[in-house]
Amino acid sequence: MYKDIDIADALRMKNKCLLDVRSPAEFREATIPGAVNIPLFDDDERRRIGITYEEEGPAKAKLAALKVVAPRLVTMVETILRTCQEKTPVFFCWRGGMRSRTLVGVLELLDMKSYRIKGGYRAFRRLILHEFASYNLRPQILVLDGLAGVGKTTILRQLGKRGHPVLDLEGLAGHRGSVFGGLGAFQQRGQKMFDGLLWKRLQELNKFPYFLVEGEGKRIGRVYLPDFLYSSLVGGKRIKVEASVPVRVERILQDYTPQGQVVVKEIEGALDRLVKRLGKALIDDLKSMLEEGNLSSFVEALLVKYYDPLYRKSQLPQRNYELIVGADEIVGALEKIEAYLKRNYYRRDPAVN
Repeated sequence: MYKDIDIADALRMKNKCLLDVRSPAEFREATIPGAVNIPLFDDDERRRIGITYEEEGPAKAKLAALKVVAPRLVTMVETILRTCQEKTPVFFCWRGGMRSRTLVGVLELLDMKSYRIKGGYRAFRRLILHEFASYNLRPQILVLDGLAGVGKTTILRQLGKRGHPVLDLEGLAGHRGSVFGGLGAFQQRGQKMFDGLLWKRLQELNKFPYFLVEGEGKRIGRVYLPDFLYSSLVGGKRIKVEASVPVRVERILQDYTPQGQVVVKEIEGALDRLVKRLGKALIDDLKSMLEEGNLSSFVEALLVKYYDPLYRKSQLPQRNYELIVGADEIVGALEKIEAYLKRNYYRRDPAVN
């Protein structure tokens, strides 16, 4: 009642229920987007069975695994049925081995239809890396440029809520894209998870004539953009977003100090990485402002002394922007960008409105 299936066929399947049976730690590191984790072993069980395999051989390891799994099989089947409802279970583990085979075998005993992905998660990883090597990115890319704090991320996400196709790279990476980008509640993702989420989002966006994205460097936190995408960002049409310094300071404070919380130690650690660029005297001054709670002066000094000179190097001449919008008021900026999109793209794709 179960069949092995290639990863490409699995991804094309309708009405499927992707089930990742690897350990929670493996699942957190990376999975196929949309998959639900129903682990055959927890992290400690997987570690202990691995040790048994190395020290006593595969037969002993399989017996140890059976002792762990057998008492929970009924509960796991109930979880699978509750998770998948009317959808067809499609299982995978690391490389399509014993873990996924165990569960499709149990469902087969119950005369239940299921699939197992050949090659497991590794097959998905190989597929997206192969596609990224020669990806055909069809939409026109519209890049939001601007200095730190002008509101690019807010504008991008508001445009997404209004139904416009957007690619939120910082959201996918779990990082704000600067030396301070990992501060606070952000959960940074690793490269494998980022690549999987990016691949899925690009599949969705490739049907549109354009999409909007914030200007980024090659690296966001600890992940790197694939070459084809970074090149497309560099060569994309650009919209410049501008805002006054006081407004930018206030927006940065709102973004980085939710509920008024200031992660002083984390900020000081980030400042220490800027000593070579800014000099010890300025870093000491910035730390003093921070310790005294003078956050507005701290942020303004960072903008004027660090971020603005750094970002201006990548700015285009004014005449090379498709559109320049003032964003002291976000609503006004949104209206101007939407008017531009309507003039240039809506009539090409009536489905986008």
